[in-house]
Amino acid sequence: MAGSEPYPQGNPRWLLAELTYACPLQCPYCSNPIDYAAHSQELTTEEWRRVFSEARAMGAVQLGLSGGEPLTRKDLLELVAHARELGYYSNLITSGVGLTEEKIAGLKDAGLDHIQISIQAPEKILNNYLAGTDSFEQKKAVAHLIKQHGYPMVLCVVIHRHNIHLMREILEMAIELGADYLELANTQYYGWAHLNRDQLLPTREQFETAEAIAQSYKEQLKGRMKIYYVVPDYYEER
Repeated sequence: MAGSEPYPQGNPRWLLAELTYACPLQCPYCSNPIDYAAHSQELTTEEWRRVFSEARAMGAVQLGLSGGEPLTRKDLLELVAHARELGYYSNLITSGVGLTEEKIAGLKDAGLDHIQISIQAPEKILNNYLAGTDSFEQKKAVAHLIKQHGYPMVLCVVIHRHNIHLMREILEMAIELGADYLELANTQYYGWAHLNRDQLLPTREQFETAEAIAQSYKEQLKGRMKIYYVVPDYYEER
C-alpha cells in the first residue's frame, strides 16, 4: 500500500534444519520435493555446523532437526552436540523408524532436548499402508522408550482424508501412549502432498467434525495433555 511503512523484520528465533530428504517411509502427504534426484546432494557436517553457528549469531534459540528422516544422517550425534555447544534448544523431528534405545541414550548424552515422533494412523493396517512400511508397532514402542528416557512424549499425526474420520481414535491412542503434547497437523499441500491432493483433501464436513472432536478432547484433557490443532487454510473463508 502506497505510503505505508514496511513491516519491521526481527531476528529469527527458530531454525528448521532439513538435514536430508532420505526417508524409510513413503507417506503420500510428504512435503519432500518430488524430483528427489535433483535435491539428493546434502550439506556436509561442516556446512551444517556453519549454518547452525550463523543462525545462532543472528538470534535463533530453537533448532528443529528434520528431514526426510534425520536419523539417516551418520553425523546426527555430532550435529546435536554442536547445537548444545551453541546453546540451542534442540528438537528431533522423526518418524521413529530406526530410533533404538541405544540411539535415544546417545542423543540425550549429546544434549538433545526434545523428540517429536509421528504416527500415521491409530490402527496398524492403515498406519502401515500410509507409511509404506511395517512400522506401527515400532513407532508405539519408540514412543514408550522416549518417555522412559525422561523426554516428554510429543506426538504428531498428519491429518487428511484417509484418517480424519478416526480423530477420536487418534486422540485415544495419544492418551494410551501417555502423550504430553499432541500435534494434529492438517496436511500442507507441498511436494508429494500437492501431487496427491485429490486423494488427500478432506471435505469441509469432515474437517468441521474432526475439529469439534479435537476441541472437546482439548477441554477434557486440560492439564494432562496439550493438544495443538493446526487449522488448514483451504477453508479459511469459514
